[in-house]
This record gives sequence, C-alpha cells and structure tokens, in this order.
Amino acid sequence: MIPLPRRKFLRAIAAFGGASFCLPRVRLLAQTHAHTGITTSAVTGLAPFVDALRIPPVLKPKIVNKVDTYSLTMQSGMSKCHRDLPATEIWGYNGIFPGPTIVATKNRAVSIKQTNNLPMAHDGGEMTHMLPAVHLHGALVEPGSDGHPNDGIAFGGGTRDYLYPNQQRACSLWYHDHTHGMTGERVMKGLAGLYLLRDPSVEAPLKLPSGTREIPLIIQDRSFAANGQFIYNLDDATLEMGFQGDNILVNGVVQPFLAVETALYRFRILNGSNSRIYKLALSNGDPLIQIGTDGGLLQRPKELASLEIAPSERCDIIIDFTKLPVGAKIVLENLNGTDSTAQIMRFDVAKRVTESKSIPEFLQPWEELPEQKSVILRQFNLARQTLNGALTWTINGYAYNSANPPLAKPVIETIEHWNFVNPTNHPHPMHLHLVQFQIVNINGVPQEASEFGWKDTFVVPPASEVTFLIKFSGYTGRYVFHCHNLEHEDFAMMGEFEVLPKS
Repeated sequence: MIPLPRRKFLRAIAAFGGASFCLPRVRLLAQTHAHTGITTSAVTGLAPFVDALRIPPVLKPKIVNKVDTYSLTMQSGMSKCHRDLPATEIWGYNGIFPGPTIVATKNRAVSIKQTNNLPMAHDGGEMTHMLPAVHLHGALVEPGSDGHPNDGIAFGGGTRDYLYPNQQRACSLWYHDHTHGMTGERVMKGLAGLYLLRDPSVEAPLKLPSGTREIPLIIQDRSFAANGQFIYNLDDATLEMGFQGDNILVNGVVQPFLAVETALYRFRILNGSNSRIYKLALSNGDPLIQIGTDGGLLQRPKELASLEIAPSERCDIIIDFTKLPVGAKIVLENLNGTDSTAQIMRFDVAKRVTESKSIPEFLQPWEELPEQKSVILRQFNLARQTLNGALTWTINGYAYNSANPPLAKPVIETIEHWNFVNPTNHPHPMHLHLVQFQIVNINGVPQEASEFGWKDTFVVPPASEVTFLIKFSGYTGRYVFHCHNLEHEDFAMMGEFEVLPKS
C-alpha cells in the first residue's frame, strides 16, 4: 500500500467522521524508516544495564464508606530515563512515569478521582485540546466509569470520579489515557499505570512470590531527542505500522538491571507499547514459567522457552533463580528485536538465600464457556481501505465515529462467537472493553481455551482469523472495541457495541 500524504489523509478522515472525529496536529520531529514505522532517536548507543530498575510507588487509599478512595492528577513532570540523558518531560498520573500502582481487593470497591492538570498544549502548541479520558483496561465496570472517548475530563482542573466494583477474577489491569485520535501520543508521553486486583482466598493458599519478590514490569519503547525528550513521529509510516521507538524501557528506565537473590520471583508484565510485539526469553535458556494472563491465573503453570506479548497484553510469570551462582547475569531478551531493541533488562544474581517456596502444580479452576449456548456468530472484518479518498483503518467498513450505530447489540447474560478476520499484512491486537473472553478457533482450527486463559486482548495475525467466545455479563450500555495498536485505534479501527437488557 502506498501511504497518502498525511495532510490529505487527515482532511479526508475528518470529512468522513464529521465534527465528532477530532484529530491531533503533531509536528514531525524525526525521520522515519519508510517501511518499518520505527522512529529513530537523535541519541543512539545508550549503554544498557547502567540504571537500576525503578519500581512505581503503590498508593495508599483513604477509606470512605468502605470504599478505597484515591485521587490522581494528570500533569506534566520530569523523569530520568537513562544515566546519560537529560531528564525527560513526561505527562503522567501524579506527574510520574509510569503512574503509581493501585492495589485492589476483589469485591471491595475502588473510587478514583481523576483531575486534569495537563498542559493545554506542548511541542510549540501543536497538540489539539482534546479532553483526556481514563480507561481501566480489563475492568468489569459500568459505562460511565469505563473511560469512553466521549467522556473526557476538562482541562484546567476538571475532574471525573471513576468507580470500580472489582467483582471479577484477580488479575493485572492497567489504566491509561483513552482520548480518541490521541491515545497513541498521550500513552507515549507517559499516561499509563498498573492496577493489581487481588483475591486473597485464591492467591494466599498458593504461596506465590510476594513482597519484594513480586515485581511489576511495564515494557515500552521510546525514541529520544538529544535533549532527552521523547520523539513521536506521526507520519504516514507510523499511521500504517504504529509507533515504534528504538530504545526499550522498563518502568520508565532504558534497559535497567535488577539485583535478585537465589529465589523465585513473580513478575507482573505489561506490554505498554503503542505497537511493538515482544517475544520474551532468558539469555541462559531457562524457561519462563507462565502462571497468568490478562484475566488472571491459568489453570496450571506452563514452562515456556519464549513468550510473545502484544500491546496491552499482560502476562504473569515466575523466574527461578535458585540454581544460579552469585554473580550470574541473565538478560531478558526480545527475540523479535534487533540491536538496541533485542535486550529488555538484566537480572544480576547478587545474594544467596534459601528458597522455602515452590511453584504450585495447580493454580485455579478453569471455567469453560459452553460453545453450544452461543446465540450468534458475528463477523468483523479488519481492513485498511479508502474512505472519501483517504486510506484509513476500519472494522466492517467503518472508521470510528461515536455517531455510528453500534456494530453489535448483544443481550446481557448471553454468549456469542465473535470472529475477527484480518486480510491485511499487519497484526491487530483486538481489545474488547467490559469483558474477558476465550479463544476457541484460529484459522478454522479449534483451540483449547484454557491454554490461552482468560483474555481481553488477543492478536489477530496477518491473513488470519480468530474466534472469541464471549459472555456479556455485569452491565448494559455502550462500550468500544478496537485494535490496541494505538495508531490503528486512533485512525480509526474502533467500533462500539451495546449490551442490551433482557426483553
């Protein structure tokens, strides 16, 4: 496909979408490889493993009427991403990058007041004043707290209260900006953080690694200008491929190191990148022991030589350092990367201890959704096509517009098959708000859903199709579903579905 010039692309899409489809105006700050979509840094050759891993702070709530209550402020701040770089201006929750971690408990509600103190403009005033919304990714939540792109928070100190009942399986979620047309840039600027939902009745008997041996890893890619600032290059290649930087960060630090003991460690991993898909592996050939995915614990642990994780997917893994000698240095690699994107971080075995815990053989019972009770098979075609003279991303021929009718209207408490067909040459990590689903068919081949676990995001590979089995429970109302390649989402591979009450 030959990309259209950006100006013509934006004019045509704006004309197609009408007033409700707003688009950012972003200066091109760096050259982009025409066919890869990788934004190159003005700074190259940053030394790996010279900065320690930074652990985001865990917020403590105020308890109001038995609800854990938090206040977060979206604001600019400064963050040191590498020893040899000047501090980077970021947009973050409470002004830090990544945002603070929220730890919640199943069936105990959380309320978060989000305040918008973001600058009205940046980079010379070339960001439009679109209102940010906050989405808790993976949450079972009513529409008004879901972070719909239409539910933005006013600049200049506007606020919105989000209520999360936490009536779902324990799992790793994350909260991030969901401004349509600008999610890619605002997440890249730093508006993301982890939200860990615990269920003591399930997790405590398993005696999984905890405390200082349970560590969040938010993996993202970025590109840097010589002054240490992020580069976001929204040109034709990025609109097609999605943004990809040439430096890998973990918890906001370029290729950090982590000192570990000869023990079991649990890592709560989030791919918080805009479009990059990582293939994780350990440099010494030891396995990654996966115990969970987007929707919580698997039925049983899985030993994997490598593990692929797409944007917004989460994986819960254990790494066993017990047999390694003090002084060993093990690199978490990205087998999909090259040069500066091939290594993610390093584990330095610094102290010998005696490990008293072991990896459980069984984790949590698996609940199989009954396929025979599905009431409908819906087909969704993912495409890049010309609308009003411009190339754009579509679902079933529609570029997103909140004025469009819903693409599906499931009835609450019913089960449906959703089949996503991808004829393009790009992978599309498809995410559904509100629900967790099961993978039951790939390219016509039935799948064992328990092998994938509960999912809210799953990649539909190029020239492939994948069928999700979904039960629509909890709430009625309108929600969105979209590709989580953030530039595909912004331009405009997103649609709405409406959960209807029973008649």
